[in-house]
Amino acid sequence: MALALQIVASGFAAGAVYGLVGVGHSVVFRLTGVVHFAFGELIALGVFTTLLVAAGSGPVSQTSVGGGRFLVALVIGLLVTAAASAGSYFLAIEPYRARDSTIGWVAASLAVAFAVRTLLVVFFDRPAYVLPDPLPFGVWRIGGATIQQRSLFVAGAALVLAAAGAWLLTRTRFGRALEAVAQDFDAARVVGLPVTRLVGVAFGLAGVWAGLAAILAAPSAAFDVDAAARYGLYGLLAAVIVWFEPRRALVVGVVIGLVQATVTSAHIGSAQLGPAYRDVLPFVIGLALLALRARRAPEAVE
Repeated sequence: MALALQIVASGFAAGAVYGLVGVGHSVVFRLTGVVHFAFGELIALGVFTTLLVAAGSGPVSQTSVGGGRFLVALVIGLLVTAAASAGSYFLAIEPYRARDSTIGWVAASLAVAFAVRTLLVVFFDRPAYVLPDPLPFGVWRIGGATIQQRSLFVAGAALVLAAAGAWLLTRTRFGRALEAVAQDFDAARVVGLPVTRLVGVAFGLAGVWAGLAAILAAPSAAFDVDAAARYGLYGLLAAVIVWFEPRRALVVGVVIGLVQATVTSAHIGSAQLGPAYRDVLPFVIGLALLALRARRAPEAVE
């Protein structure tokens, strides 16, 4: 029972971040038909910008950064993420998408990913970094289980962000305009909607939502560029499994996190898969589901 509580708490926290990134992938795809392959690297850019403003590139501890400075660093990190995400659309993706060049926008998105990754590796060359955590989180011991309070905070924050995003998309004029763009891109342009600007703003907001979740989760463990790239990859997996339906992508992201936590910690007697399989099993299951989907409804993946 204690182990199950720990698995649920840690898996739900990680999965909620994956799900939020999956929502970002889904919104971008529904608006443009584009898979934003640079999403994970843009999240990393936001996290490392926050780290740089908060504490520089040197060693930090939980108490070495005040709450006010961290808040300023968080805002700057999110602004950089939004600008980079929107800029990648306007400068690299939209010119090719407008010409219906699939190879063009795929190559442009990958080029942005490699460029951001290279930039981060040059300036942050240590194997891993610790993001400062100004909030005094501890642990709860419930029935023999040790539960990190930060895990519950991250999970709750991700769900609140998802709810705020859903409200923005369904209850505001901006959201209704985006829905019109998603339903018929050309018709939305004909009726006078500023389609390019709306989509660019949506790219920026998707980056902010996912970046904020990643920044909140980053102090849980040592962080590197690959960690953020994995957020992008697992978010994309969650979105693809449900074919870019935002609400279901959030749920699948949580399931992926729970599967990872179970594979890492659960055991039956002496039998245990262990951490070596935490990154393998979700992709095996995801690929199997995609193959099954393709066999049952080929038109769904065209």
